[in-house]
Amino acid sequence: MEKMLVFLNSLYLGMASFFSFYVAPTLFKVLGKEQAGKVVEKVFPVYFGVGGLVALLSVLLGFRIGKFFVLLAILNLLLHILQEFYILPTANQLKQSNYEEFMRWHGISVSVNLAILVITLLMVVIILRKL
Repeated sequence: MEKMLVFLNSLYLGMASFFSFYVAPTLFKVLGKEQAGKVVEKVFPVYFGVGGLVALLSVLLGFRIGKFFVLLAILNLLLHILQEFYILPTANQLKQSNYEEFMRWHGISVSVNLAILVITLLMVVIILRKL
């Protein structure tokens, strides 16, 4: 179980880091704000959906790893749900009507995404210490 969880969380961490720190910034440099925003809007549901699924599997299968791991996995799952079903829809709704408020929600989204990455990294470290 531990090997599968380290694989899934490492895979998500790598994918999420690559997207967050390379793909998204490159899209905005190459395509411009409006077109890149449309692409990223389409990617986010899959991005956070996959992360939520990995977090859910970590909650369900992580009890042998330890309580702290499970607590991190629950927090990670809750952050993915918050991002997918509240933060992103709110930001998307504001994009057309109130750009300043959209940018505030964008900052919240970036902060939550960074927290997700840090939590996922901690989870990977915890699993690796158990192997």
